[in-house]
Amino acid sequence: MLVNSSASVIKALLAADLVDRLHLMVLPEIIGGGQRLFDDGLPATKWTLTHHETGELGEMAMVYDRLR
Repeated sequence: MLVNSSASVIKALLAADLVDRLHLMVLPEIIGGGQRLFDDGLPATKWTLTHHETGELGEMAMVYDRLR
């Protein structure tokens, strides 16, 4: 399943321990607001960085796989 730009769906899947891989994109912009993706209270999990790329403007694409 692929979920794009829906923090509420991703949070629910993380809370239910149903996520095995995360593809994250981090952009170097400061807007000072918005929802947090990783709220306090989520179950403790372990992840490993399996791939990452950095673009010319400082953007980062990362793939994390769940360790079970």
